[in-house]
Amino acid sequence: MKMKLAVRKRYLRFLLPLLALLLLLAFLALWASGFGFRYLFRKPVPLSEVPMDRLEGSYVTVPVTEAGEQFTYLGYYDEEWLPAITEEFTVCKLNGKYLIIRVTTKDLPVLDRYLNAAELIQSGEMGSILEASQGKLTGTVNKVSADAEKQLRSWLSNHQIDRVNQYDYYSGKDISAYPGISAGKYDDYFDDVILPLQLETSYLGIRSAGTVKALTAVAVILLLLALALAVSILLGLWEKRMRTAIRQHGKRVAADYETAEVLGSHLRIGQDFIWVFGPMNTRILETKDVIWAYPRSRRLEGGKQLWSVVMKTDWGSEAAAKLDSEAAVEKAVAALRSRGYPMTVGFDKEKQKLYKKDLAAFKGKVKSGTI
Repeated sequence: MKMKLAVRKRYLRFLLPLLALLLLLAFLALWASGFGFRYLFRKPVPLSEVPMDRLEGSYVTVPVTEAGEQFTYLGYYDEEWLPAITEEFTVCKLNGKYLIIRVTTKDLPVLDRYLNAAELIQSGEMGSILEASQGKLTGTVNKVSADAEKQLRSWLSNHQIDRVNQYDYYSGKDISAYPGISAGKYDDYFDDVILPLQLETSYLGIRSAGTVKALTAVAVILLLLALALAVSILLGLWEKRMRTAIRQHGKRVAADYETAEVLGSHLRIGQDFIWVFGPMNTRILETKDVIWAYPRSRRLEGGKQLWSVVMKTDWGSEAAAKLDSEAAVEKAVAALRSRGYPMTVGFDKEKQKLYKKDLAAFKGKVKSGTI
């Protein structure tokens, strides 16, 4: 039991925080998207069918023919000093109120076809709007931007309000009863008729559809990785070597672990088995299989030296255990030799050459004590 707990503690110390990190990153990706993925499973509702008190956050669609008048746009001038429009803002009438529609880049062609058709009808080049290629605008109703509302108020004041007759041409409404109208102040009227909302086309919630889909894809990948990691933990894949050793040697492995000599946090040497603890995996070797052991060191910047003991097996494998000092390495080598199995210690190039070239000859020399 102690051996199993020790092995599990090793990999869980790294994997559980990693699992938590993957889940946190997935949540943050969805949060950054405004959790807009939920709109992917909704069918847009006609704007006219949504109750006024439930407009905010609604995923709606509206025929482009009902998009209303364009009152401003965003854009820039290209290298040839031609205007390039990136967004257009229209205002539609909804139950006696004004709702701003922010037409984003993806839906500009739909709106432009309709506006161009309207111009052709006025000029007589087209008989009816029915001859035009119509479409729909789909998106989410969100809070209005302060700048868009300011532009709408300015457009209404300068182009739609009859100051003399106190009349709103766009709505066809007499506004004389509102306070301040006679003095040319329309704030009370605008506060009443302009909804504090705007329909943002091609938006899934508070983010654009492209952003939502990209961030949702990232979140799904992270969640799948987290799921795969959780499954690997539940299936015991990170302790596969320990399970293999138990299957091959039975309770003898666990019993030897109880009495094994502890040589630092990465190495445990028993009479019959050796445990090399890595950050994720634990290797279990049979002590009799180790035929060569030697120290290895590496100097870091700043002068600190890292030590490990290298153990070569009689089937050509290598296991290296990190230790705290050269003295700890010497103690580990001494512990290996004290187990009484044939082995050689110390590194030199001749040994390395023979081990790589002719393992059988190397083993023979170890058994005969001639190396």
